[in-house]
Amino acid sequence: TDMAKAKWREFINKYENRVTDFNFGSLLRTDCTGDYSEDNTMFVMRTQFYCIEIARNKEGLNDSHHS
Repeated sequence: TDMAKAKWREFINKYENRVTDFNFGSLLRTDCTGDYSEDNTMFVMRTQFYCIEIARNKEGLNDSHHS
């Protein structure tokens, strides 16, 4: 929604001087248990990618990829 986009934009802009290419795009797996594919990938801002992947790591959701 436009409201959600505005919230993300406000959050992302806080990292403008801390994250290289903070507003560039990145591919994100929508389901972290699956591989990158057309059905399991979405385009997000790099800062969103970092936020989501950090949260996934803290919750142990990416642990299966290390074993």
